[in-house]
Amino acid sequence: MVKIKVPATTANIGPGFDTLGLALNLFQTITIEKKESKEKEIIWPDEVLVSNQENLVIKALEHALALKNQSDLGYTLTMLSTEIPISRGLGSSAAAIVSGLYAANYLLGYVFSQQELINIATALEGHPDNVTPAILGNLVIASSIHNEVIHASVPFPNDLELVVLVPNFKLNTSESREILPKTYTKEQCVSNISRVSLLIHSLLTKDYTHLKIALNDFIHQPYRFTIIDDSQLLIDELVASQAYGYFLSGAGPTIIAIIDKGLIGFQKSINILDKGFQHHWQILTIDVNKSGAIVEVIK
Repeated sequence: MVKIKVPATTANIGPGFDTLGLALNLFQTITIEKKESKEKEIIWPDEVLVSNQENLVIKALEHALALKNQSDLGYTLTMLSTEIPISRGLGSSAAAIVSGLYAANYLLGYVFSQQELINIATALEGHPDNVTPAILGNLVIASSIHNEVIHASVPFPNDLELVVLVPNFKLNTSESREILPKTYTKEQCVSNISRVSLLIHSLLTKDYTHLKIALNDFIHQPYRFTIIDDSQLLIDELVASQAYGYFLSGAGPTIIAIIDKGLIGFQKSINILDKGFQHHWQILTIDVNKSGAIVEVIK
């Protein structure tokens, strides 16, 4: 039996639409055990969050087994816990898919390479920006070319951390994608290319002079913020704070700020009580995950 821990992820990081992803120290955790029989047993120690039919862990697991014509393999899958809020833009679906693929790879005797797992996960998820850092950890640049994911890792500076603001409402990814324009101007595209370049330079050199500008985006954030309640009020708070900048996490509605690690009193500085907010926003200080998915053998 093995325990599998897969980190949450945040995609886009401002201007890196469908290209950049960053792993976070929040985890989906499962165990998987082989059975001699063909029986497939699903255990939820706590509350059942989704039905077995909608469970992406099971879907990914069964998909990978089918790829190797091993759908009859029996197992006990225990959905231990998830710290990742569902439908909040923190890669809950990517973590579930990666968990299922790693579970299947264990059952099959580790027949899939890491690159193959990335390719399969991307095919299931639809884009590589969440699943790739969920597997590799850290900040990842990823692109799909002819069904092969090309990726490169960028070490996220240890002197920075993330303040993650999670609301008590969900936002469907498909709804958040539908609001985006079908076409963009050359100026919008050039602006985003320049911001991505500045962002990667800032992180690699640890020169944060232009980090606030580098997190600007003209492709998705201006449109998505319009359908996220409280977003302008929260942005106003972040702009006035000591944060280097902020960005929408994936398709939203979670918003993330980048700050100096250990910045004292930052959470209090963006206290949103009595500010006219419609919803409650949970404020979490989270480190970047550097390990990616982990498989631990349990005797």
